[in-house]
Amino acid sequence: MPLNLYPNGYASGSVPAGWVPIPQGTIKSPVRNHQLRLYLKQLLPGKWQKVIKKGSSGDIQYLEQESGQVADVKFLPGPSAP
Repeated sequence: MPLNLYPNGYASGSVPAGWVPIPQGTIKSPVRNHQLRLYLKQLLPGKWQKVIKKGSSGDIQYLEQESGQVADVKFLPGPSAP
């Protein structure tokens, strides 16, 4: 399961142009999958967390390292509830 690291979600190419996050629409939680957490720490040591950002045309989900770098960026189209 090779994952690429990006400086931010936009750099991954997964976030469509014009997507705008909604205020207070960010949810952050620890990475609970033990094997995934170990893999991520091999890529880049430090604290990792799962982030969900609700936005104008859908949600983006990614794994974020404490430095701000991200991996596994996914865009889920559809209306977001405020």
